[in-house]
Amino acid sequence: MNIRDQIKQVNAALSGTLDLYRTWAKKHDLNYNALVVLYTLDDYTTCTQKQICAWWALPKQTVHGILLDFEKKGYIAITTSKENKRERRLSFTESGQAFADSILAPLHRMEEAAMEKLGEKQREQLIRCNADYYELLKEELENGPHTG
Repeated sequence: MNIRDQIKQVNAALSGTLDLYRTWAKKHDLNYNALVVLYTLDDYTTCTQKQICAWWALPKQTVHGILLDFEKKGYIAITTSKENKRERRLSFTESGQAFADSILAPLHRMEEAAMEKLGEKQREQLIRCNADYYELLKEELENGPHTG
């Protein structure tokens, strides 16, 4: 198999994985972007809108709209950072955590079951290979002779 076909397979697997999350979101009357905002707040407990945008490569307006909706529904609390008064910290309210848990707990169980089935060695390879490919592609995009 040539390298272009291998790249297609990698991209198809990545796209397919993201599509599974889109499908899960839709089953819960959310869009993919709202799901990743919930996912991030659940993983990190407290974060900023800027961090969510950076981690998921989402536009600021998109995340802002999702956060406004979640705030209106009483799912998140927004507080001012003690270190930087312009920075707003986001966290779940009690009802927001319950809402997130209702969507994310079964998803996490399925993710964990799938990873368990891979086995420790394949999980380590998956993590290492994904991280290595990301770093190498990032380097090529930033510094490679083909940029421009």
